[in-house]
Formats: sequence, structure tokens, C-alpha cells
Amino acid sequence: MPRLPVDGKKVVEHRITFGTREREILADLSTSIRIQSLKVPELLNFLDDPSRIIQVAYSVAIIAEMAGWETGLPTPVDAFTWFQERDATGAKVSESGNPSLWETLMDLWKGEGTWPGGY
Repeated sequence: MPRLPVDGKKVVEHRITFGTREREILADLSTSIRIQSLKVPELLNFLDDPSRIIQVAYSVAIIAEMAGWETGLPTPVDAFTWFQERDATGAKVSESGNPSLWETLMDLWKGEGTWPGGY
């Protein structure tokens, strides 16, 4: 619905203007209401096991890397990037005589080769 212009006769506009301190108090109040809605005891009961904490942290790291932030943890996003780089340079690696992992395993299976490093 369109607004009528404020002309002082038909429409009277009332405004409440907050200062810096009042805005800070309102921001603190809204933050405390959000924190109370988190149900912290239930969250702490969920995170009682260290493996769950690691799972949650690793999930957050994966989501962060999908968003473009580098976390330093090895994630599926890093594996995807590694495979892209490997495919881009794959022809150069096979031309240099360096066998692939698959070729090495097949040679070992046939008994025709040794594991790299002499193991």
C-alpha cells in the first residue's frame, strides 16, 4: 500500500531516535536473546565425546573450504584440486618415465617389479 506524504495535516510521523549507547544496549539485548535460544546445555551434551567435536570441526572446515577459505586441513575439496592439477600435468609425468601408482601395483601383482624405494 502506498504511503501518504507527511504534510502535517493528514499524516503525522512519530520517530524515536536512539543514541549510540541505546543502540549498543539493544545490540547486547538481541545477542543475549540469540544465545539463550541456542540451548547451550543440549549442545554441551551433544559435544561430550571428543570424536564428535572433531567431526563438527572437520565439517566446518569442509564447508569453509567449499566457500573458498583455506583451512590447512586435508579435505575432499583439496583432493578435487589435487586431481585437477594432476590431470593437467599427467601427460608430463608419464612422458618422463615415472610410472603411475596403478602401473606399479599391477607390476607388483604380476611379480615383475619392485616397490619404489626397494621395499
